[in-house]
Amino acid sequence: MIVSVVGLGKVGVSLASCLVRAGHTVIGVDVDGDIVESLNRGRFDTPEPGVVERLSDASPNLFTATRDLTRAVSESDTTFIVVPTPSNSLGGFSLRFVLAACENIGAAMQLKGSRHTVVVVSTMLPGSSDTLVIPRLEQASGKKVNRDFGYAYNPSFIALGDVVNGIERPDYVLIGESDDQSGDALLEIHRSVMIAKSPIARMTPVEAEITKIASNTHETMRVSFANMLLSICSEVPRANVDRITNALAHRMGPRFFKGAVPYGGPCWPRDNQAFSAFIDVVGTSSVLPRAVDTFNEEHGNYVLGKILALTNPGDTIGLIGLAYKPGTPVVERSFGIDLAGWLVQEGRQVIGWDPMAMSQARHVLGDRINFSETAEDCIRASSLSVITIPLTELEKVDWSVACATTLLDCWRCAPVDAAERASRYVALGCGPAGDVAAWLENKAGDHYGLLTG
Repeated sequence: MIVSVVGLGKVGVSLASCLVRAGHTVIGVDVDGDIVESLNRGRFDTPEPGVVERLSDASPNLFTATRDLTRAVSESDTTFIVVPTPSNSLGGFSLRFVLAACENIGAAMQLKGSRHTVVVVSTMLPGSSDTLVIPRLEQASGKKVNRDFGYAYNPSFIALGDVVNGIERPDYVLIGESDDQSGDALLEIHRSVMIAKSPIARMTPVEAEITKIASNTHETMRVSFANMLLSICSEVPRANVDRITNALAHRMGPRFFKGAVPYGGPCWPRDNQAFSAFIDVVGTSSVLPRAVDTFNEEHGNYVLGKILALTNPGDTIGLIGLAYKPGTPVVERSFGIDLAGWLVQEGRQVIGWDPMAMSQARHVLGDRINFSETAEDCIRASSLSVITIPLTELEKVDWSVACATTLLDCWRCAPVDAAERASRYVALGCGPAGDVAAWLENKAGDHYGLLTG
């Protein structure tokens, strides 16, 4: 097939590379002329693994980039829209970039005699397809959905730093189709791209919109539940959160179920907020997603309190990990970034290190903290070193430099020699040694007896 992809950000260019690998002719469209030029000259770079290789290995003329959306639509059979849907001040998702693309796509479809299928990948609020996107396409094209053109909502379930794998080996493919023909055409494309055979979920566009945003909200619930257990186990003698979550995972599943730091990143926090806003519009209770957001904030305060209790004003604290997760330079809603700002406010000196996110962290934090070029220098300079994300690079660190630092491991992921060589090793989520009965007597006194009487 000939496919056009509108929006060549991390997800869009990854999708384009996977389509090219599958043998499709792909026309990529972006408003940024520098991106278009770099792609056409073969000098494009991205932190997403596998993208550059797929584009470089493609047969000649299978991929071109352009700013001309009209040309891309006129020369293709299907158009994927992968543009930003930024959060707005009310907590929803702005569709201004999606609708602008639809305006131009519709105008281009007006000139075509053949049926064209439009697929929106960008995350949208439930109801967006029916109330705004499809009407805009119809208005701009002068054509009718299902009769003259096809439409589907097809969000990707991907993780930054692993987008290609999420496209080629998805947990499942979600298709919100306006009619069977549109869904069939989209499914054919996905089956050509997928390396693993994945389940297919076909439904109406509004059902798919609810499914997408509900998926991320459910994942934040799991993270928060595991973090609640972490805070409990950090206080109770002889308790280890990993043994508890591993046991619960036999029934509840292990995915996103490890107690650690608050969730962050560009998707989960905003999707949770947007789902709450949509539920309020519907007129039903949004207590559950809002409670998850509230707990996430409180859990950040809990971890901060643990760090403050281990240090004094003026102490230097090293943060090992500044991105919101391993394998990406993205620092949006990163706990490491938030933590750095909080610690500075509390009078601590902060030094940070991350294998991928140093320039992005510098852009956000400026000169409020210091930055280290190596993990060893960060640890050596700190009286307390905090592992904020489970970096694979920790295995390569020379932990002999940790002999004068307390190592706070929020993920319990440090190599064995790190725990052995540190002046003191504190695993968040593991309670203190001691007698449970004596601890409860001191903590709760007669009240615990009332609970058990």
